[in-house]
Amino acid sequence: MEVELLRPASVPISPETILWFEFLLDPGLLLKHLQKFSAEPPPSELITKFYDVISETLRNNPDTENGEIINVETNNGKTKPPAKTTALKILSLKVGAFLKWNLVEMRNLPFKTQISLLQDLMYFTNDKKTVEIPNVEEEDVKTASPPYLFALLLFHRWLLSTSMHRITSNWQTRYGVNDISIADEHIICCPENINKTVNFLTEALDWQLVPAVLTFDCFKLPTENNDCIEFDWSKSEELKRNEFCAQINYDLGVFFFYREQYDLAKKHFSKCFELFADIPEINGFYDVDKKMLEVYIKACHGSADIQKGSLLEQLNVSVVNQYKGIISILQQDNVIREIPIMHRINLELDLQGALSSGGFTVARDLMQKIKALNIIRCVLDKKPMYHHTLSSYKTTDTLIWAIQGSWKFFSYGQKQMIKKFIIESILKNDIPDLLPKIQSNSELGCVLDKLDVAFILGSEPQFEVPDCLIKSEIIEINKRRKPKAELRSLEKKLITCNDHKDIKEVLVKIAMINAGTAVWTINPQWELPIPLQSVVKSLPRGFVQDFSYVMLAKSKEHLLNRNFNVSLEFLLVLEKELQGTNINVSKLLKLVHWEILLVQISQLLDQWPINVVDKNTVLTNTLADACEVCLQVNDSVIPRSEVVEHCAICLLNLGRWEFLINLDKRWITFEITSTIALNCQELSKHKGTKKLSKNLWDLVLPVFASTPTQSKRNTSGFSDTSNVKNNLSFVFFKLKDTWCLNVVISMLTKMFNILKDENALELQTEYSSLWPAAVSNANSYNPVAVHELLLEIVTYALKQYPNNAAWLRLLGDINFANGHYQVSLSDYLKSLLVSHDYFNIPIRNDDHVFRRMIKCCTTLGCNTQAAVLCQFLEETDYMLAFRILSEQKTCNDAVDAYYHCFWDTSILEYLIHMHNKKGEFQRRKCAIQVIGMLELNSSNNEEIQREASNLRKSTFLRALCKQLILRACFDFSSFSLKNHFLKP
Repeated sequence: MEVELLRPASVPISPETILWFEFLLDPGLLLKHLQKFSAEPPPSELITKFYDVISETLRNNPDTENGEIINVETNNGKTKPPAKTTALKILSLKVGAFLKWNLVEMRNLPFKTQISLLQDLMYFTNDKKTVEIPNVEEEDVKTASPPYLFALLLFHRWLLSTSMHRITSNWQTRYGVNDISIADEHIICCPENINKTVNFLTEALDWQLVPAVLTFDCFKLPTENNDCIEFDWSKSEELKRNEFCAQINYDLGVFFFYREQYDLAKKHFSKCFELFADIPEINGFYDVDKKMLEVYIKACHGSADIQKGSLLEQLNVSVVNQYKGIISILQQDNVIREIPIMHRINLELDLQGALSSGGFTVARDLMQKIKALNIIRCVLDKKPMYHHTLSSYKTTDTLIWAIQGSWKFFSYGQKQMIKKFIIESILKNDIPDLLPKIQSNSELGCVLDKLDVAFILGSEPQFEVPDCLIKSEIIEINKRRKPKAELRSLEKKLITCNDHKDIKEVLVKIAMINAGTAVWTINPQWELPIPLQSVVKSLPRGFVQDFSYVMLAKSKEHLLNRNFNVSLEFLLVLEKELQGTNINVSKLLKLVHWEILLVQISQLLDQWPINVVDKNTVLTNTLADACEVCLQVNDSVIPRSEVVEHCAICLLNLGRWEFLINLDKRWITFEITSTIALNCQELSKHKGTKKLSKNLWDLVLPVFASTPTQSKRNTSGFSDTSNVKNNLSFVFFKLKDTWCLNVVISMLTKMFNILKDENALELQTEYSSLWPAAVSNANSYNPVAVHELLLEIVTYALKQYPNNAAWLRLLGDINFANGHYQVSLSDYLKSLLVSHDYFNIPIRNDDHVFRRMIKCCTTLGCNTQAAVLCQFLEETDYMLAFRILSEQKTCNDAVDAYYHCFWDTSILEYLIHMHNKKGEFQRRKCAIQVIGMLELNSSNNEEIQREASNLRKSTFLRALCKQLILRACFDFSSFSLKNHFLKP
């Protein structure tokens, strides 16, 4: 049966669903639900749901309930609490009493719910006096009521358990729900409170009157006829003194044990064990596992009595005490075989590692004795692990000592296993001189009888050396040649060979075995471009043709693998070889020369911008001149299209814009590079003060048409949209120069803003205002395609220049428009990180970025972070900050851990008011501490206030970077940037 604690009639409910007020109408319904075999929800979850209803009621209607005023002054001057919340609190206390106030069950509750439950228990048992944890006043034990004494006792046991549990468990998992900050935890579990608790529990052991256990029937629910809160403490269950003292001693013993005060822990554990034996009947207050108690007692005794306990325990104590008595323990274990064999093998390895490190010294023969004893134990267990030790074990006397020490305690079967092991070791000669030493031993001499010795001596191998190996003359053996196998071996060597000299030798050998072999059939991956392939195959059949094809194929293979130096070496060797031949290869020589140029261009673009510091160096100028010559060839032999395209792109990146603008636009690639070059020239000349040419805009815009239509011809006569699109992508993703990338990125950004036409999602970047402000018939274009290409281009540009703040900011805008708020927030932080020198300079106002960061934080549920960011605006948006802070229900950030980042006193005053209204006193206290700082005094001069705000801005942004950027493994461009955030 499901228990539904939400508001009634909010959704259609099942007939089996129990509403929260039904527990009030039927007093026996709660007990009936709790006594089920597997109640759903379980008791601990039921308490949580009750308190969730209380919190929701106070949050939504803090002063009224069902339209009526509930905070009414009574005759005695006290404020009457809400009837609904009071009833739910009593229901929660009844569930706690049903659980026998078990601290393990209470730990499953959210931490705030645990505190609320204990505060309510002390409130109702202490004449309705409000108590705030941890500020619990000390009470005179003689005058306090027994129910209140029980509540105090439960609180101090809980505080002691919580302080210990916070150390031994993970902070995120030990409270079930992470609803407490580190600061609150430190306040509750501070040393002062812990000492008070220890003193209270210690004094409780001497109480004359033991408080009774509050039971389920002690708590009475208000009814429709009587809304007074009454309790029947007479129905409390009597608690035996032995049971009471046993549990308190156990709690104190565990606490002292984890504080490493083992003498005090031993004292309390021993007293607990003694009292446990005298408890006639346990009524539920004593909750101790006897086996766990025995383990604690043994742990506290340490090495005081090594002869007691199991052999495994003695082994562990011996290891702690510098291996004292370890030999005796292992000898006993060889007879009893109680210690698991893995423990003994680990002992041997640990000791060996300690000795090899040089920081530990023992008796010289201790290691050999432990090895020998482990060998015997492995033999008796029929485990093969002893072979690993035997391979390095050469001390015969120690092995005989290990056997002899326990021989008389072995059974007949065990002696037979040892005997078999000795015979096998002698036959394999694993251990030298084992047979004579066994025979000479007074106690083990009878192990091997005459038949065994005869068998061993008769089993020694006799080797006969053939006469042919003794003769000095060399015997010649005729080998039969296998040409096919040799040919396959040479072909395999040719495929893997990367040395031109070896390639020549292999080609000559292949021609000698089979002159008709065509090298282009050897490896199907060796495919040359059609112009090269046709020229090579037109050469006369012979070595030059084969060598040319192989060298060109291997050069292309290494070029695709980005091994540019090896690829270039193959082409240079081929060029030199062709120059020395006496056949006509002029056409092939020109093609090889252009292939060398292609490799050089590819290497330059691949290593950009690492090796390109200055575009006017001799190397770059020489390469640019070669590209210009290649594009102006009027010979019958023209370069391949790939070479031509790479030359145009290389000139574009190297800034030879004037040449590209005047170049004959016979190919679509020339048209694209020419228009980009024109825009780059205008942009660098006018510094962004003049509108850019529309040629590139008119060329790119038709590509994004929603339906494929025949576009108008441009100035060069290109009208195939699909061909233009493919060439655009090829050119765009080969751009390396920042001017070129800025032109393309700003153009695509402007297109996206026009086609998307949403001011809330507008992208901002440099130079976007220099492009046309409108597009005719904008609905016929696809903004999604523009968005995808822009995202790819910006991502590609940031791989080349990862510290470009403007592009990082734009990437944040793109992800924001796409609804990826966490990624967008991370991109904005990266842009701020780069532009403000890792937040070492004051943060400049940028309302566009900060408002979008606020939107990202609120969408992600990080309301406190969003409120802090409201201060970053040029004029603090108080209405937005107050709305964010007041609407937060579930917050995914650290809440009050960010309060030290507030410097605006108006927001801090609102926080204090809000927490006071909700009864969140710890957070209110934290906000009061922040607003009381001297540097936030409104009377300070502007310089101090500005310094305080700048310090908090940088602290807050660094914290966000640690949370979002370092956690996402952001690829920093320099190691120093990563180290900056790793500093304490």
